[in-house]
Amino acid sequence: MEIKEEFKNLIPALSVEEYAQLEANILEEGIREPIITWNGFIIDGHNRFSIAQRFDLEYKTTSKYFSSEESVKEWMILNQFGRRNLSNYQRSVLALELEEVFSKKAKEKERIRKTTSQKSDESLEKVSTKKELSKVASVSHDTISKVKKIQEKAPQEVKAKLATGEVSINAAYKEIKKEEKKEELQEKKK
Repeated sequence: MEIKEEFKNLIPALSVEEYAQLEANILEEGIREPIITWNGFIIDGHNRFSIAQRFDLEYKTTSKYFSSEESVKEWMILNQFGRRNLSNYQRSVLALELEEVFSKKAKEKERIRKTTSQKSDESLEKVSTKKELSKVASVSHDTISKVKKIQEKAPQEVKAKLATGEVSINAAYKEIKKEEKKEELQEKKK
């Protein structure tokens, strides 16, 4: 079994407290859930695997089949939405990881839609990547847009505060917009 950093880093890390609680639960009850792999890479259970290695504990594995890494990433993210208590910011950041996947699907659907004679087929209706992302994250498409801007422009310390709930998405976004206006004014003065 191997760890692929891209898969491991796709999901937000547990907080120190969450990891300690997981470790305590595992030491008390054992590893109840199997570690899930794809092509020999862990795709679910990185923390359980780490704890198992450290304490030499037994664990089970199960393998899943996916046609591509993009499908694996999509499954990993959707799987996390169903099991963890994530903030709107964390949900949006995870959903944005799927932007490229959804965009490719939308383009393929559009290509098929343009070449088929049956335009009324619901499965071929135009798809908005932003709407799909907001649906997956259970946030508004406006929130997705704001978080995308935050991810592009905000310093790491602001992102950390967003992850813990110390700062709201709106407050971080407003700060970025204020900085952008300052930069625009400075550019005009030059």
